[in-house]
Amino acid sequence: MIFKSPWREIWGERVFGVGVNAPVWGAWGKAGKEEVPHPLVCHAIDTAAVAELLYDVLLGPGVRRDLESGLAPLGDVRSWVAVLCGLHDIGKCSPIFQAMRHDLAVEYLGDEVKELVNALHRGSRDHSVRTPHGTLTAVHLRRCLDEWGAGTRLRDTLAYGLGGHHGSLLSARAVQEASTKVKHHGSEPWYELRRSLVREVSRLWGLGDPADARWSAASLDVPGMVGLAGLASVADWVASDTDNFPFAGAELASLDAYLATARKRAAEAVVEKLKWKRWIPPHDTSYSALFGGPQRPLQQAVEEVLADVVEPGVLVIEAPTGEGKTRAGFQAAATLVGRLGLTGMYFALPTRATAAQVHHELSEVASGLGLEQPPNLVKAGPTVAPSCIDEDGDGAHDGHEWFTRKRGLLFPVGVGTIDQALQAVIRSRHVFVRLTGLSGKVLVLDEVHDVDAHMTTLLRRLMWWCGRFGMPCVLMSATLPAGDREQLIAHWRAGRNRLAPGAVEPLQAVRGGQVVTWVGATGEARSKSIGLSATNARRPAVAVHHLADEDLVDWLRARVSTRGCALVVRNLVRDAEQTMARLTEEVRAWEEQPELVFLTSQVLAGKRTAIEQKLRREFGPDATSRPHAIVIGTQVLQHSLDVDFDLLVSDLAPVNELIQRLGRVHRHDRDPLQRSCPMPELGLIQPHTGRDGPKFAQGLHNVYPTALLLRTWSVLWGRTELKLPEEAPELVHAVYTDHMPPQGNLRPRFEKAEATLFRQESDDESRVRRFYLPPLRPIDSVRRLTDQPTVAARTRKDTAWKDRA
Repeated sequence: MIFKSPWREIWGERVFGVGVNAPVWGAWGKAGKEEVPHPLVCHAIDTAAVAELLYDVLLGPGVRRDLESGLAPLGDVRSWVAVLCGLHDIGKCSPIFQAMRHDLAVEYLGDEVKELVNALHRGSRDHSVRTPHGTLTAVHLRRCLDEWGAGTRLRDTLAYGLGGHHGSLLSARAVQEASTKVKHHGSEPWYELRRSLVREVSRLWGLGDPADARWSAASLDVPGMVGLAGLASVADWVASDTDNFPFAGAELASLDAYLATARKRAAEAVVEKLKWKRWIPPHDTSYSALFGGPQRPLQQAVEEVLADVVEPGVLVIEAPTGEGKTRAGFQAAATLVGRLGLTGMYFALPTRATAAQVHHELSEVASGLGLEQPPNLVKAGPTVAPSCIDEDGDGAHDGHEWFTRKRGLLFPVGVGTIDQALQAVIRSRHVFVRLTGLSGKVLVLDEVHDVDAHMTTLLRRLMWWCGRFGMPCVLMSATLPAGDREQLIAHWRAGRNRLAPGAVEPLQAVRGGQVVTWVGATGEARSKSIGLSATNARRPAVAVHHLADEDLVDWLRARVSTRGCALVVRNLVRDAEQTMARLTEEVRAWEEQPELVFLTSQVLAGKRTAIEQKLRREFGPDATSRPHAIVIGTQVLQHSLDVDFDLLVSDLAPVNELIQRLGRVHRHDRDPLQRSCPMPELGLIQPHTGRDGPKFAQGLHNVYPTALLLRTWSVLWGRTELKLPEEAPELVHAVYTDHMPPQGNLRPRFEKAEATLFRQESDDESRVRRFYLPPLRPIDSVRRLTDQPTVAARTRKDTAWKDRA
């Protein structure tokens, strides 16, 4: 066939192949309802220009090292990566795609294509008939790479990865089936036109003819495979936004001139509009240099433990509430980013409320940390996608919307929930983009103890992938069981050493404490015990009062009827609601009526935010005088807020949960005269006890395993005081690691609960194994990442959150 175009006089003709007069700019790539389309070659140039800018910003050092070693035989690796990303849409140069706008195909490719594209036009609009252009990209690249001499694995990695840029990496079967649909991908003249486009983009980047490169000597390992696929998708999303790259017009004199324009627009989009830059922390990352003022023992220990770190590893910060773990996490991240050549940090927390609080704190110290832009708060929610999605409707809109909503996970510094990080190890669309976004970051996981078996299984797999990519991790907790700590470190080390999960034996679970520990790939640990800050060192013991539920109101009345403030945390929403109703009725008879504040996760979002702001303002560290009040709610109150109360009433809960709740009592230094109770007190609501032990509330087993409740009940039974934070490690160890069932009538109940817990955890782990990412070996296909995809939001076990918080 002979191609023609009204742009011939402007850009001239380039003849490639044998006997084929093929204008490389003839195939349209973006059109929408426009009469003058955006040529496919221009979109390829746009995407490649964005990719070369994002190379150092999006890709982590482990990914870049793999690309630069594996593709070194080709020559200039950065340029080759840019060009490969630009070729992601080469499948659009096909009759089936061009037929969607058959009018443009005829006008720009010539009358010779009229009969074919007109015949395909109706089918091109039918998803069940049309071969997606991404699959046709894989068909073409597979053939080219075979001709160029690439090895089978590299051929398939590039073809399936780049062809799967709309979210689902392609299978060999899908590509093979598409290769048989000759009318869809076209005969030899269409293949020659696609080859012309490939050569032209390669020429523009100074790489010459791809057929002359040493493809037979090139290879890619897992980080490079994933990173290239992720970079291609993200670059495509930026390049597809017509606000960034308007359709090319007749004013452009040549493709060489267009390349200069595209690079300028890429810089405007990435650097100026999106403010997408690497985080470059100050050279001096000591606490005093970053934040000013004296440092606490914990922050000094972090500085000393990381002093000579030059390789990735896992930093574990175990310290009680009030020791400054959050800023220690910022400090550790800044040190590791600067030392290891990383791009940024993702700070993950258990709830949106805690994420919002840490985001606020990070924003306040951003300038000292060298952040040129405020950190991103990563959260879910609908948004408006950029304009001009791909016209064959195979998922680009989903990608654009995902990018707009979740770009905080991609951008250098973000704060959000742990769920956003866990989604990076769930087989789902665009999971390779999530992994790529994390690849250059320090992953900071705060309150890492607050996970169930479902989330623990995902978290261990996340640690494996972090190790595989060479991503350092910071684990922070006041109550992390020693066994969980060692398992997480072992999974990271397995990934770092390219071993299967479970191939590295966890170290012996030694009781934790106030300690900072660094563990690298070899397993050699470097630890430093820390002293307590002045506030925690002089914290008095907590007086424990064992109450029945019916005693709650009278116990509170005896302590806060005229002044002071109390926190009431119930395990179940219905119990919190009933407590609120009882207090609303009873306080009318008190001498001074306290203000009652109610908060659970079921409070509407807008009202909940207002209540949280009120609590921070009136009970936070900057509150000079706190109101006479009782705050009633559920678990959201133990994690979400930096607040301080005189006393706590709490249902019996697993010991680490109780310690978290007690962290909101006598939390801040205050004049004892301002408190209704000069010493911290806990009113522990005990369940009624029968011959075989305590009778827990109906449905409570959906929130906390009965075995953990029984262990805690046994450990705390008869205790009249708790020396916190000193006893916290001992209590957690006794419940989670060194627990023994009692003798006598209670033993059968305990043993049954333990068996149930084991079965539930095994079931949860088995369920998660059905959809979490496999641990890819170098010989595995990258397409396994999206094989049988599920919904990425499956980060929590639904039944455990129905009646909670």
